[in-house]
Amino acid sequence: MKAVLQALLDLQGVDRDLHQVQNELTRLPKERAQKRAEIEKLLTRLAELRAQSKQLRVRIKEYEDVATQGRQRARKLENDMSSARADMALQAHFQHEIKNVKRDIGQAEEQGIGLLEQVETIEKDCAALQAKIDGEEKVFAEFAANVEREIASAQARHDTLAAERKRRLAQSAVPPEAIATYTRLLAARDGMPLAQLDGRTCQACFIEIPTNLVVRVTRGVELVPCPSCDRILYIGS
Repeated sequence: MKAVLQALLDLQGVDRDLHQVQNELTRLPKERAQKRAEIEKLLTRLAELRAQSKQLRVRIKEYEDVATQGRQRARKLENDMSSARADMALQAHFQHEIKNVKRDIGQAEEQGIGLLEQVETIEKDCAALQAKIDGEEKVFAEFAANVEREIASAQARHDTLAAERKRRLAQSAVPPEAIATYTRLLAARDGMPLAQLDGRTCQACFIEIPTNLVVRVTRGVELVPCPSCDRILYIGS
């Protein structure tokens, strides 16, 4: 059983490194995706601002059309009023109509100017946001290139470690039931299925174990799990 424990310890040395590399291969793409998502949020906000600016410009055009039509209406009323100089009642009517039309023109122009000021503010925000996005895109391009290099390096290490793990498993004489226990704990304990016993203390979870378990570990005739973390206990050399 001591030989089995030693074989599992040797395998754990590879699996610990393999677990770390696998974590890197999971972490790196996530970090890249997160940074990309942050830029996408900025792009979405920029698109919203531009759409808002476009809608405001449509409304400004509507007010401009109202003002243009009003000026045309005012000119026609002024011409009609000139043709009706002899009729004082009609003159008064035209003057009243012209006054109302000019009031409407003024309101349309005032509302259009107010919207134009909003557009100018939004477009300044767009310019600032676009500059920020351009900067973030440059940073992301460099970051993504670094991530690609790190992924390639991690993948190479992974392949080397996986081959070494396969070789050690093929050369070991570990019973299938021991491999099954080891494999279960490998997934459950982040690549560390074994734990050294120092005195009565498990060096993985730092819990003191009963004396009878210490005796069983010392005898070395069976695989003894820690009653707390379930790792296979061994006594260091």
